[in-house]
Amino acid sequence: MGATPEDEKILMHSVLDYEKKPVHVYLTPTKLVIENNARPRCHDDTNDSLALGFQPSSRFISHVINLKEVIAVRSERRLQNKEDKLSLNPFQDSSLLQANKSKTTKAFYVYVIKRVSKHKWRHKICHFVSKDYGTCHLWIDKITEILRNPEWKRPKRLLVFINPVGGKRRGPQIFNEKVRPLFDLAGIYTEVVITKRQFHARDMIYEYDLQTVDGLVSVGGDGTFSEVLNGLLDRVNSEAGVEQTFRHSPKSPSLRIGIIPAGSTDAVVYSLAGINDPITSALQIILGDSIGMDVTAIYKKEEFIKYTVTMLGYGYYGDLLKESESLRWMGPKRYTWSGFKAFLANKAYEGEVSFLLASEEDSHPHDHNVCYAGCEKCKKSVVKNSQAISGKDNFLEYDLGGASEALPSTKRASYMMKDGWHRVKGRFCAINLVTISCRCALSPTGMSPSSHLGDGCMDLILIQDCSRVQYLRHLIRIPDAKADQ
Repeated sequence: MGATPEDEKILMHSVLDYEKKPVHVYLTPTKLVIENNARPRCHDDTNDSLALGFQPSSRFISHVINLKEVIAVRSERRLQNKEDKLSLNPFQDSSLLQANKSKTTKAFYVYVIKRVSKHKWRHKICHFVSKDYGTCHLWIDKITEILRNPEWKRPKRLLVFINPVGGKRRGPQIFNEKVRPLFDLAGIYTEVVITKRQFHARDMIYEYDLQTVDGLVSVGGDGTFSEVLNGLLDRVNSEAGVEQTFRHSPKSPSLRIGIIPAGSTDAVVYSLAGINDPITSALQIILGDSIGMDVTAIYKKEEFIKYTVTMLGYGYYGDLLKESESLRWMGPKRYTWSGFKAFLANKAYEGEVSFLLASEEDSHPHDHNVCYAGCEKCKKSVVKNSQAISGKDNFLEYDLGGASEALPSTKRASYMMKDGWHRVKGRFCAINLVTISCRCALSPTGMSPSSHLGDGCMDLILIQDCSRVQYLRHLIRIPDAKADQ
């Protein structure tokens, strides 16, 4: 239910059949308004009704369709009756064929987003029947024109990378059966690349003319997305003359990356959309939905290695991933088996961690805020970080100093250096640095539930050397939404 603002311009009006009954339908730049009271009009013609200044009445509005949630509009092409079959024979006048055609194309469908649960999307079909062929196509043309509004940033051409061996090896099937039909419906042209080796997507991004596409799409798991992300960032920074050296400031790409989940954990798409559903992700790509994410640069002895958006793991998770690489034939179960082996080994490693604490106004692991699109915390952080970059904030130049310069911190089990850095030294079962919440099906709230997508901060989780029982308690707390690490 809803009303059209009185000052919103009415672009079209007609009496159409909707749900097998006549209704008044109004088109504005942002909405399709259906008025269920088809009260008599002096004129039913669209242009006449606009000229007379007809306006929808809020008393009778039964349905309002937000055009930003419309996927596509299409004419009805099926024949109403078998006797109307369009076949031209040598003795049939072409004008008769056109007359028959007009009988079968006076209806059109509007495909609209339908939210079936909190995060799961599908689409529904709204069926309209007009009085003639001309009116039908006038509506189709006008709605299509609005959907092509460049300000909505809907993609028209996409470069799609499909990992055929990721997860349960269902990437090509998921794309062809669930995603491609939706892209075709929305009129999106796709160039599909089935990756044949590691770094195939990255190498192709280096050479491809990216100005010919509106975005890249990764069909696979977190590893496939990581490869596409690193390929795009390497390309953009190379063209911008940015050297990827220690503590460099990478250039943000203007090209967007879409993700269709087809991997083992799908932590990136789960953290972004709240669900790892290919159809939901495809619909969000069609509508041009986007959200900014923090990207972490990884270095080894001041040498740049790669970018990541999920987490860094040293100790338990590092051992788990290293072991799982040789067990890809097991599919998603390889993580369970590798995690079990790492748990039994219960190794601890000597380590030293230095970090800068976030300010009080930044996010905190105890905020209990779930971050999704439109997060106010992330919006404020974007402004703050851009100001820091433009002002060349000197915190990046801080030296970690030596142990002799350390001052004890009364609030945390660490040493606070004179320049504001904190240092923790000891034996650790795991050192985890979380950029996003890392949600997945096994842990719906993620490793760090209140970690934001784009606040410029990371959550540091340190697990000191402990017994297997203590570490098991830690692992059990991860999927528990009510537990506190």
